[in-house]
Amino acid sequence: MVCDFLTQDSTYKSYAKINLFLKIVGKTQVNGINYHLLESRFMRVSHLYDVLTFDWSAQDFEVVGNFDCPMQQNTIYKAYRLLLPYLKESQKEALKHLRVLVDKKIPSGGGLGGGSSNAACFLQGIHQKLKLDLDKQTLMNLGAQVGSDVPFFLSGLEIANVEGRGEIVESCDQEPFEVEIIIPKISCNTAKVFQKYSDSFYQEAKIKQIKSQNWLKKANQEIFTKSALENNDLLAAVLLLYPQLESYVKENLFLSGSGSCFWRKKILRVNATESKDSTKVE
Repeated sequence: MVCDFLTQDSTYKSYAKINLFLKIVGKTQVNGINYHLLESRFMRVSHLYDVLTFDWSAQDFEVVGNFDCPMQQNTIYKAYRLLLPYLKESQKEALKHLRVLVDKKIPSGGGLGGGSSNAACFLQGIHQKLKLDLDKQTLMNLGAQVGSDVPFFLSGLEIANVEGRGEIVESCDQEPFEVEIIIPKISCNTAKVFQKYSDSFYQEAKIKQIKSQNWLKKANQEIFTKSALENNDLLAAVLLLYPQLESYVKENLFLSGSGSCFWRKKILRVNATESKDSTKVE
């Protein structure tokens, strides 16, 4: 589940994610819109999350939170609009009086999937509260229309290989791990990052080479030995647009997605001079 119940019946955690790697493997067009095709491995981050609270006493449906976009572009609102055709009239009436309060902790433009996670959490919460008769695949297909990362969050997987535009999500045999997230005070524009990559770095010969490297079969341990530029094809484009992020690359940190946030594996070691139950984080 992308979201877990908190103490209140209508309050949920909406988790972040990181990309262990992100490789561009082609282009496609859907409904006249151009997309890059990717191979990536996503992992849910359990210690970083937004909190969504459902208040069913609103006069009209609304989403309240510290957002940097108009309501019509908000992922929760988009999910709400897409869900309506699947509802009975009584369910539509109930949803009409829902106010979604969002306490944002996941930074916008950070590459951590906060907006997609919010949309998935909303869909899961409504599916449960209104007792909708929709299977997981239907929800994932609906979520894919909201954002590329939404299907992963709806899959219920903690770590998964992701392909296509993000709609193909498959379990993998790798174990999740503790991670440290580094959050610069910079918000990256996803559309601009992909456009810069397309203009400056996309090459068919390079795509063919990447496909032959079988990234989806690589173990996490091998990924940790790669450089940040090797692991994320969008990093070079990000640095051209936001050169101030270069200092984080020099610290041997990995970029998540197309955003500004970096991550590193949290290493836990037992100090020989301390008890076996104590750990030191480095």
